Amino acid sequence: MTIPFDFFVLAAVAAELRAALVGGRVQKVQQPSESEIILSTFSKAAGGRRLLLSVDPQAARVHFTQIKRDNPTQPPGFCQIARKYLEGAWIEAVELPYPDRVLHLVCQSVDGERVTLICELMGRNSNLVLVSGTSTVRGVLRHGGEREMHHGAAYKSPPGISTDTPFISKFAETEAALMAEGELLQRTVLGQFAPHSIQDADGHTIGVWAFETKSVTGFPRESISVALDTFWATRLSEKAEDSAEAAAQKARLQALARVEKQLADLERTIAEAANADKHEECGNLLLAHLSQITKGTESTEVVDFYSDGQTRTIALDPKKSPHENAEAWFDRARKARDAAEYATRRKVELEAERQVLQQNAPLRSEERAIAGGGGGAKAAGGGKNAASSKKFDGHKIRTLTLEGEWTLYIGENATSNDYLLTRVAAPKDLWFHIRGVAGAHGVLRTNAHPERVPENILRKAAGLVAARSGEKHAGLVPVDYTERRYVRKPRGAKPGQAVYTIAKTMDVEPAP
Repeated sequence: MTIPFDFFVLAAVAAELRAALVGGRVQKVQQPSESEIILSTFSKAAGGRRLLLSVDPQAARVHFTQIKRDNPTQPPGFCQIARKYLEGAWIEAVELPYPDRVLHLVCQSVDGERVTLICELMGRNSNLVLVSGTSTVRGVLRHGGEREMHHGAAYKSPPGISTDTPFISKFAETEAALMAEGELLQRTVLGQFAPHSIQDADGHTIGVWAFETKSVTGFPRESISVALDTFWATRLSEKAEDSAEAAAQKARLQALARVEKQLADLERTIAEAANADKHEECGNLLLAHLSQITKGTESTEVVDFYSDGQTRTIALDPKKSPHENAEAWFDRARKARDAAEYATRRKVELEAERQVLQQNAPLRSEERAIAGGGGGAKAAGGGKNAASSKKFDGHKIRTLTLEGEWTLYIGENATSNDYLLTRVAAPKDLWFHIRGVAGAHGVLRTNAHPERVPENILRKAAGLVAARSGEKHAGLVPVDYTERRYVRKPRGAKPGQAVYTIAKTMDVEPAP
């Protein structure tokens, strides 16, 4: 439960603002977020104060604040307009035109023009509108919704506004029922406010009220702004923590799914190693029957001396000679054994990682350092993965097109890797590097949408990068990949050196 920001709380805020701001000036306008404006003010009565105006649908409110907020490098559009009209302006009045959650901050600009900052605190319809004269719109913080207002248009009141009777929350109704009839309105008109923070049965602060509390536990605060500022600082901090925890949980589950998938892939790799002997037998049988095999055929049937003279049909690559086909079977057997050896070691690491993730342990961003060397092999040509030569200020960077749609860049030496990282890659492009071994850097263009890259493209890119590393002849190698924004070059590092965080790992065969 949260006590809403209703008319009575706004009336208490308005009374505080009148006493502190009328006759003062707006010194500075800032917009720390898309839903918040900060006015730095100065008056003889209150000195320098910062006024927060928030139109966040879940946290719409107005009050003085002592909490400093970071501001963007470039002021958003509404902020620029507000600065034009409000900076240096005299504050003439603080008005509540309706018995609802709308406040008018009436000013006189440095040019002598009457301008009003209208603060509407009405849930999803909350907005800040700057008008000049009587009702000409000069700026709107939030566009869209049921009203579409633009520069030069006439101002329209928010839908559903209460014009006759005060907007009263259910909490206010409960409190009013425990007071003398009409007492709330009478005290509001007379400005007899007594700001309180409200607690639930467990002692948690759940809101702010403009008067002493009757139905719940409350404790007095020195001002309505102090009560609001303190409450919302705590509430928004808790929401941020909840969001961070939810994001961490989501990341944990995604990581667990990734680990499970990698383990399944490794199991298949280990199972494939059981066929290594059969692959080697095929190679030996081809060598024993070279004279019987004709180049260009897709298979051959030979006497199988491993099975008491029965025959065995062996698949062939028609583009290769009989001897090359035999070597291909031997190479396949070797890769299967090497991959199984690697997969067995990697499986132990992943099972330990899975255990940590299953225990719901907090994820830790790991930072790995790599020394980026150049790739030794040249890109394969032909087909959908054809490579094209391209100049990058003289740096040797290969450009490959994967399946006609995805562009992959691969550095061929340390300085090219540097250039690729610092000059070519966009923040959300995917950066590839074989784990723990010097080798080429790869960058896959994502057009700012890395989540849309299909897995087969990720595997192709990883395989091509792996082929340009010190492990290019291995059967299966781990390739780390992450968004470019998580990769940096340390100050004073040698060419090609980088450190990176939040990487995922993909076990692939180096591309031929």
